[in-house]
Formats: sequence, C-alpha cells, structure tokens
Amino acid sequence: MLISGNIAEKSEFDPIQIIKNFFVFIMLFFQTMFSPLLNLTGGSNSNSGSTFFRGSSGSSGNGGGGSGNVRRRNNNIHGLPNVSDISSAPCASGVMSDNLREELLSLRVMRLARPKLNENVTVPIDPCDDISNELHKSLKEITGEDNLELPIGSYLLVPQTFDSIYLGETFTCYVCISNDSVQTCVEVSSKVQLQTKTQKILLNSKLNDLNAELPSKKQIGQVISYEVKETGQHILVCEVNYKTQNGERMYFRKHFKYLVNKPIDVKTRFYNAEDNLNNDVYLEAQVQNTCCNPIVLEKVVLDPSEFYQSCEIKSTTKPLSNISAISPDTFNNFNISTVECSSKAKGKNTNDNIFLLPREIRQYLYRLTPKMHKHSMHQYRGVTTIGKLDMAWRSQMGERGRLQTSQLQRMAPGYGDVRLIIQSIPSVIKLRVPFEIVCRLYNFCERNLDLYYDVINIPKAGLEFCCLNGVHLGQISQNKTVDFKLTVLPVSPGFQYLSGIRVTDGFLNRLYEFDEISNVFVNE
Repeated sequence: MLISGNIAEKSEFDPIQIIKNFFVFIMLFFQTMFSPLLNLTGGSNSNSGSTFFRGSSGSSGNGGGGSGNVRRRNNNIHGLPNVSDISSAPCASGVMSDNLREELLSLRVMRLARPKLNENVTVPIDPCDDISNELHKSLKEITGEDNLELPIGSYLLVPQTFDSIYLGETFTCYVCISNDSVQTCVEVSSKVQLQTKTQKILLNSKLNDLNAELPSKKQIGQVISYEVKETGQHILVCEVNYKTQNGERMYFRKHFKYLVNKPIDVKTRFYNAEDNLNNDVYLEAQVQNTCCNPIVLEKVVLDPSEFYQSCEIKSTTKPLSNISAISPDTFNNFNISTVECSSKAKGKNTNDNIFLLPREIRQYLYRLTPKMHKHSMHQYRGVTTIGKLDMAWRSQMGERGRLQTSQLQRMAPGYGDVRLIIQSIPSVIKLRVPFEIVCRLYNFCERNLDLYYDVINIPKAGLEFCCLNGVHLGQISQNKTVDFKLTVLPVSPGFQYLSGIRVTDGFLNRLYEFDEISNVFVNE
C-alpha cells in the first residue's frame, strides 16, 4: 500500500515505475524466505597451511572437534539477520554439539623434498645489435643480474608444487600443530595413519602419546618418514586430540591424498641352454625409466634362489681404438667377460652407474648355474623359481629409491624320462681327424632303467660315428647317471650338428631319440 501511495504522488499512471517496484518487492520476498536455507548450505573453508599439501576437512564437534583452521561461513544477505546453526546437525564423529565452533588448533602437513636448481631466463644477445642491448638492460632490471649462457643459476629453489611420488622412494613429511588462539590447550596429541587400497598403517610418531601443553601462538611438530611400497591412491589421515581450558575434549581430522606411480618397468625373459652341454638358465632383463625425470641406476643385481648361483654377462670395457688394424688377437681380447656374483646377494654394487633418460631402456643378461653338489638333477627338473632382481637408483637431485621384484618364475623344461647331455668335447676339431666325446645319461623317471645305446649316421651330415652299436649300459636307478664314450669322424668343414644317438629301455622296449644335441665347428 505504501508503494502504491508513493506512485500516486509521483505520477498519476507510470507503468515503468510500477514494474520496477514490483520486482523490488519480489526480490525482498525471496531473500526473506530463502535466507535460512542459504545459510545452512554455506560450506567451510579448509586451509592446510602448507605449500605442498591441500587437505580436505574431516569431522569436528564438541568432544569430537573439527578440522584445523575451519571457519564457518555466515551468509548475510542485504542486511538480513543471521540464522544460527541448527544444534541437531549430526557430526561425523557421532558427537553432537550445541554450536559448531572454530577450532583452537590448526594442522599443517608439508612434504620435505630436496630443492631444485633455479632456472634463469637466458636469451641469446648480440652485443653488436642495439635491440639486443636494450633487451639485455631490461632483463637485468627485472632479474637483477646479467644474462647467463647457461639456464642453471647459482641458487637452489624450494619446490613450489607437489612433485610426483614413486614406488620405492622414502616419503618424508613434517606434521605441525599450531595454536592460533589466545587460549592454552592441554593433552595435545596426534595420530597419523596411512591408508592404501589394501591396508592401513599407523605411522610411528612421538605425537601419538604426547599429551603436551600448547600455549597460545606456539606449535609442535615432528618429521615422519616411511618407505613407499605400493602404487595407486594414498591417503594420509591426521587426527588431533586436545582439551580446552574449560576441560572440554576436542578433536579434528584432516585427509591428504596423493598418487604413487611406478618409477621403472621391468621385463624379463628366460632361455634354457639348448646345446645339452650344461643346465644353465639365461635371464634377460630390460629396465625402463618410466619417471618424468632422468634417473641414475646404481645397482641392478640378481639375487638367485637356493638352487642356483648367478653371474652377470656383459661386454668388456676395452674399446676398439683402431678398427683398420684389427687382428685375430684383437677379437680374442674382445670376448664376453662375466662378473661373478655370490649365490646370495650381499649388497655389493657390481654395476656401473647408468644414466637413463625418461622412456629409455637398459638391458641386462645373467647366467644361472645349478648347484650340482647340493641337489640332484631330478630336483632341477621341476624348479621354476629363479630369484629376485634388486634395483637401486637416484633421482636427478640425489633422492634414493630401491625396488625388489617378486620371485621370478620360468617354465620348467620337459626332459622326459631320460636326458642326454655332452659331458666333454674337444675345443678344436679338425677335418678328417677322429675325436671322442663323453655323453651322460640321466634317469628322471621313478623306476630303474635297463639301457642300450645305438648310433645312426644321418645322410648328408658332416659327422660320422666310428663306434659299436647295441652297447649295453646296464641298469640305472632313479636319479642316477651313467657315462659312455663315442668316437666321431668329421667329414665336412664348418658348423655341424651332432645327431643320431638312440637309447632303448630294455624293460619296456621304449626308444629315446636324441638329435642335434650339440653343434661343433670343423676346421679344414
């Protein structure tokens, strides 16, 4: 009515003014009706107080507390009266509070990391160019120093962002509790828990049972470290308990989330010795840098299982300085050399430091030899566990990392009931000069065998047997061996395969054929 009276005083009929007054009335009506709802939905600001971590607020309440540095936001709309918090609003801790109040303490978690090299602004300047000289003066006024040829400065820079965390590294953080109020808090304690996809770990901290007294504007804290052993999402849960001067017990929690990535990727491949001269197993390992920054591989060592002893095979470091002057002696000196390792890794670094750029791959080759003096060949037939790869590296700023693979498994070779290997063979074989080889038969079945051997000269083969057929080797018990000799005549030069040995079991009249059991080089 007052609005219509004012309109009548100004003008007899002003439709524009009537529409304006109508919208003003509607706005005042909605502000009055919906201001309690707006006030209830006002969120709380969470400030972790750290450059590197931004935590999400946890639960709070009387006897349960709230998250550190949480401020309740009041929505005052156009001078309307404030709406108080509803006392029946439940807290996440399960404790009710008449009035949600501000926390007296605040919690900050900061990651401790090594600094990085400061990168200066480097612009190529021509001293004979006037425009370049003016640009040089402008850069000097901005940076306070002359232009450098290298982009790396003489100062270290504290990390400004939360860098990546990788598996195998040591995560170090500083947990700080500050009293920002004017009161003194007593029985202050804190618990730090790490949650992953598979487990929850309570980290060791002196703040767990501290029960300290924290005066106004003071703070307490501790450095906490742990080795990262799992990839994926990690949550650092920090809980603070304390009492006010009135004896009111309070607590609050904060959550800090971060992602752990895989630093290196390892691919393995096994090769069994195919020449029947031994029972060696060869392991090829490819180590790839999956980090976004370069790393330095300090150690890649194979820790073998109890059945094997290992050694690394790598090329000699002696270079070929003059390729045009290569002689046969040069090739003899440029052989593959092996670095022997113990049967159990002793932590000794036998590898050189290898610098790997992102996505680069380093290849390693290991030879595993069975321990014949402790285990029989029957046991090696079913052995699939080879060992573990132990790797250590450093980041570009020197931070250490260490990983160990799980037990490497291989497919057990199928030798059958009887296996034939070459026990000895001459290293130099000449054309049309007979030589002797010593063969060894293994009985892998669970019964005794009565064995005979025969030899067959295969057509167009470069090797001919010069020995008797149908020789009886006698009965062989299970897991036992028998040796016999064969005389061979080379008739063709070059690489030749040794084939044509036949072994018969007299009990079951079963024939075992052995072809291409070894290859030899025949000199003219």
